[in-house]
Amino acid sequence: MGHIDVNGVEFSLSDGRVLLSDVNFRVGDGAKVALIGANGSGKTTLIRMISGDLEPDEGAISISGGLGIMRQFIGSVRDESTVRDLLVSVSPKRIRDVAANVIATEDLMHLRNEERDQMAYAQALVDWGDAGGYDFEVVWDVCCTEALGKSFDEVSHRKVNTLSGGEQKKLVLRALLEGPEEVLLLDEPDN
Repeated sequence: MGHIDVNGVEFSLSDGRVLLSDVNFRVGDGAKVALIGANGSGKTTLIRMISGDLEPDEGAISISGGLGIMRQFIGSVRDESTVRDLLVSVSPKRIRDVAANVIATEDLMHLRNEERDQMAYAQALVDWGDAGGYDFEVVWDVCCTEALGKSFDEVSHRKVNTLSGGEQKKLVLRALLEGPEEVLLLDEPDN
C-alpha cells in the first residue's frame, strides 16, 4: 500500500540560509496527515521535494503506491490550457509523457502531413492506448460529468480559465480520487 518516507532531509535557500534541517517522518497506508506551519517555513518546498520537483541537499525521500499531486495554484489557472491539459497534468507520468507525444505528432501531421508524420501519429495513438490513456479518458468523462455537468468530449477543449476556481479544484480533486495513485498530496489548505 502507499506510503511516504522522509529521512534526514535538509534544504538550504540560494542565499545559504537553512530552510529545512533533519526532517524525518513516515506517512503510512490509510493515514491522513496535514502539514501545518507559518508562511515561509518550508511546507511547499518539502512538498516539491516529495513530488520530485526539487532535490534535497541531504537525506532521502521514498514513496510507494504512486503519487497524485494537486499543486498549490489549482483553482487560479489563468493561462490558455484546456480541461484536457489540466487533467493530463495531474495524471501519472506515463500518461503525461504519451499525451505530449500524441500532441507533438498530431501537430507535425497537420503541419507537414507527410507519411512519416502520419505513421508517427498512428504509433502515438497506439502508445496512448497501451499506456492506458483511453481508460483515463473514461475516468475523465465521469469526473467532468460530476464536476462540470458535461461530458469529457464536450469540455476537453474548453479553456481552463473559463472555469471558476472552485470548478478547477473540484475537477482535479475528483480526477485524483478516481486515479490509480495511493498517495495524494494536496498543496493548499482548502484543497
